[in-house]
Amino acid sequence: MQASAKQSTNQRGADSINSIFNELLNRLTKADVSLGLSEPYNDENDSLFITEPMRELQVLHVLGLGRSVDVRVVVVDGSSRRLGSPRFRVFLAGVAVYGGKTPLWLYPLAKLMKGVKFIGVKAPEKVLREDIEKHDKLSNYVKVKFEDGNTYFHERANEEDVSDDVRMSLESWAIEKLARELGNGYAVVLDGPLYLGVKVKEKLAERRVNAIRKLEERGVPVVGVVKRVENSRKLCGKDVVDALSKSVDASINVDPNHCNDPLVIQVVGKKMAKGVGDVLVIGPFKQRHNKSSNIMNYTFPERVFWYVYSGLGPRVFRIETLDSMYSNDGFRNIIDGLVTWLASSIDRSGIPYIVNVADHFAKQLTRSMYLLFYNIAKARDVAFNYDTEQEALGIMNEYAQAVMQVLRGVPR
Repeated sequence: MQASAKQSTNQRGADSINSIFNELLNRLTKADVSLGLSEPYNDENDSLFITEPMRELQVLHVLGLGRSVDVRVVVVDGSSRRLGSPRFRVFLAGVAVYGGKTPLWLYPLAKLMKGVKFIGVKAPEKVLREDIEKHDKLSNYVKVKFEDGNTYFHERANEEDVSDDVRMSLESWAIEKLARELGNGYAVVLDGPLYLGVKVKEKLAERRVNAIRKLEERGVPVVGVVKRVENSRKLCGKDVVDALSKSVDASINVDPNHCNDPLVIQVVGKKMAKGVGDVLVIGPFKQRHNKSSNIMNYTFPERVFWYVYSGLGPRVFRIETLDSMYSNDGFRNIIDGLVTWLASSIDRSGIPYIVNVADHFAKQLTRSMYLLFYNIAKARDVAFNYDTEQEALGIMNEYAQAVMQVLRGVPR
């Protein structure tokens, strides 16, 4: 934590980010307007797809397999945080790439790259258009529109949608960068879904899928580790439940009207796990296009996925890859090995260790940026909302505790 905070606030890096933060606040604090109510959040839409069990469907006990992978694994994870005031919202994004040719690579840090936008701003459209989009410096680093290029982050834009857009755009840039650097012998793990299957986020998904396709062309398989699956209902169909019941030789009793994926996996886990430490890989399943949804283009490609029951409390997560990759004989064995390796390397949180490492660095980076922006804004008497003040207080307490731990280790 100390390293990330120090790097993002030291001389050359702080000067660059400071100048952007200061200039942005110059513009935003002049806007004598307020924000209205947001539109609903656009979450993943499972109705675009139909889930079907694949012929190889099984419940695999990972315990004791001692799996390893024959490729070098690179993890990409983005983090975003928001600061809110009655006049505007600011979204700060950072990305961590762990395990590549450079063991750990973070952005933004010392050098800012023109055109790589790591800040998003929600404000009245006139402010976004006149004060930021037309600004020579801010326009290089501040995002004011969704990836479709037409819709501004205006007053009614949903903040979760804005946060997704800013973070995933930065992640896509990192994936594009890796696609120019990596080749055979590597595999990429994304912390999160391969894309968000929501029609209004089509352009965001398109950019991300195109970046993944470039890695695919270079012989690099890609999987996503999805940790938040509570709202997913991919396994709730009768065909899937029947196939799972057959695979475990027991009835999987779930109410389709009150069902989600973690519930189904928990039922399977309780029937099949051999002990507290047993980890189960359940799958593969395939998501094919639901023709009635009129999804007839490549933007949302079909996926193959597995669920992992960790045996460590209620934690369940999904591992997914593109169907085109899993259908490739050169990729399939690598992906199968990668799935079982990720499942066998979970830590006490119930998530693969390597994913948590990247997540740690990405979150530390955005914590440092958050605190820096907050302090600059407070010096200008910006009034933040309750959630922002509470998060800032929490971050400051974390840093204070870290300093105390360091001091306790210093000999008197």
